Amino acid sequence: MTREFIEDFTERRRQVRHYLSVVLSVEKGTAAGAATRSQNRRLMTLRGGTFLLLYNLVEASMRGAVEAIHDEITITSTPFDKLSDSLRREVVRLFKNTADPQMYATKDVPAEFVSLALSYSVKMSGSVDAKSIRSFGKIYGFSCQTDHAKTSGGADLLSIKSNRNDLAHGLKTFEEVGRNYTARDLIDITRRSTQFMSEILANIDTFLEKAAYVA
Repeated sequence: MTREFIEDFTERRRQVRHYLSVVLSVEKGTAAGAATRSQNRRLMTLRGGTFLLLYNLVEASMRGAVEAIHDEITITSTPFDKLSDSLRREVVRLFKNTADPQMYATKDVPAEFVSLALSYSVKMSGSVDAKSIRSFGKIYGFSCQTDHAKTSGGADLLSIKSNRNDLAHGLKTFEEVGRNYTARDLIDITRRSTQFMSEILANIDTFLEKAAYVA
């Protein structure tokens, strides 16, 4: 059975591709004749919007995958001393940052300690790129190896994150972002970045199948 975070990624990728088909159609229509200033501005706005959808896909997919790891560890009642060293450190960090010791009275301290520490929402707002994904890989133990020829090692995720944050915080307008990219550029960025995420999620799926979070 396909995991939920992979299904969610597939659906979000479909939506991005649909949006890009609209951008490409508008760009072709604009190039076909004497485009008005209003038409050109509309096209640039549409191009800029691509980065919001792409970043949404990247962050939501990564959050879903990390939460799936947390859920798997919790469901299997994996005790603290059975986790990998890096995961033990992460569990302690999460517990210190978010958990209230008064929330639990327990018979099995190790398992419930882990469950409580991993029960809080994963926070990634505006910060996900290939570097942060590799950091997650080191913490949780999943591989971040991808086919570089197809993914460029996730290098596009940095520009996706930067453009998204500029738009989200009002530092740039959609037109300012959009004028720097053609529809062809956006298609190439989408192809590489979604392939990168697809391979990362496949790595996480394998990691979960092998229960590789256990030391």
